[in-house]
Amino acid sequence: MTAIIANLSAVLAAGWLFRRFGVVDENAEKAFNRYLYYLALPALIVVKISGTPVSGFGWRFLVLNALPPAVLMAAAWGAWRAGLVDWRFARLLIIVPALGNTAYLGFPVASMRLGGGAIGYAAVSASLQNVMVFTFGLALMTAVGGEGRPPARFLRRISGNAVLWASLAGLSVSASGLRLPSLVLGVLSDLGRTTLPIALFTMGAGLYGKKVAHNLPRILLVSGLKLLALPLLYLAGARLAGFSGLASRTGFIEMAVPVAVLNYIVAREFDFDAELVGQTIVLSTLAFFPLLYLYDWTMVRFL
Repeated sequence: MTAIIANLSAVLAAGWLFRRFGVVDENAEKAFNRYLYYLALPALIVVKISGTPVSGFGWRFLVLNALPPAVLMAAAWGAWRAGLVDWRFARLLIIVPALGNTAYLGFPVASMRLGGGAIGYAAVSASLQNVMVFTFGLALMTAVGGEGRPPARFLRRISGNAVLWASLAGLSVSASGLRLPSLVLGVLSDLGRTTLPIALFTMGAGLYGKKVAHNLPRILLVSGLKLLALPLLYLAGARLAGFSGLASRTGFIEMAVPVAVLNYIVAREFDFDAELVGQTIVLSTLAFFPLLYLYDWTMVRFL
């Protein structure tokens, strides 16, 4: 695990240093993100899921990757109904701890720790979490008091979620029993292989200039829900259902990853604290690396 963390940290640090000394600028960072999101990442997902038998998922995998985020979101809504938090913080608590960085960080960690065969499971796990957040979570969030933009507008933006569509395409190929043409498979595989290092590098560049200044108690609360409470809910469900092995461990990693950058867009759209979200992204990402030792021990011991 130390070697994996050193590898991840080195690539992230390279991105940070390149941004710090102006080798890449903000425009280059945006270009990397577009390449990853619309081309390399979908290619990787289609290749890995299409080569993963649908029968390998099973009902336990599907339920355990959808239910824990729903429980966390419902608890946040309940806290608002009980008057424990104001509406802005309630909206944040419903979405942010449930929406993790399952692709840019979850995929590399799953691949390095569990092998390339884990990517198919990771992609489906990420898609299930996205579906729960942008259906059940969105409904709960818009039910919370306060003003916000119409959910239909945001749903139109989310309909361009490349991870979700690539996952559906890969599942269709896998379920049909068809094989991708060798030329198509070769091109997609070559593109997919660029995903993991470029994703880590881009994340490192994106961390430059970000600070955790104030609101520390709230930042710690949201980070704790994402990094500790959500994987603990998954672990409890997996133990109760007797779910173990590669698929179970991959789902656990995808639950444990830090807060996703996409949360910042959601915060801007629905009028809750975007600055607090940005600070939580930074802190949860930095805290994730030492916690990897705990996550690894948990997988070996319980899954």
